[in-house]
Amino acid sequence: MRKLNIRFGTILLVLGCFAFSPVVKAVEGAPGIVGLWLEHYTGLGPAYDTYAQWHSDGLEIESPSFSLGQCQGTFRQIGTRTYQLFHVGWLPGGGPGGSVRFELRELNTVSVDKNSFDGTYDQKFFDADGNVVFEDMGTLHGTRLSVDQFANDSNATATK
Repeated sequence: MRKLNIRFGTILLVLGCFAFSPVVKAVEGAPGIVGLWLEHYTGLGPAYDTYAQWHSDGLEIESPSFSLGQCQGTFRQIGTRTYQLFHVGWLPGGGPGGSVRFELRELNTVSVDKNSFDGTYDQKFFDADGNVVFEDMGTLHGTRLSVDQFANDSNATATK
């Protein structure tokens, strides 16, 4: 009987620790910012769009409309519906002022219905020596993309 109580207690302890882990909390809190988004940036430079995938583990991957490449970031929740992002990318063809890479910081607040977010961004561009050669600041708006958007699309029906 004592061995059974120890096993049962150990199982409860492990399950309890798992329940309080950040990954489980992020999944439980989903959708929050987790998911696929169409993001529109407006600032000093030309406006542009991206597709961004925010993951429950705190990673973010983005595909900008002005580049063939991908860039990535890491984020954390800092308020009830507010998220802070740090994002980096290379500029293989060169960017503003001869820049070769950039760093992007965002502060985004997800709407109550969790289908959009609005935020601000600060993007710095660096040359090969690490000097800032251009800075772009502005606002962005994200719109959630979901497979449910295509539920009535005849091309989206599953084959049986």
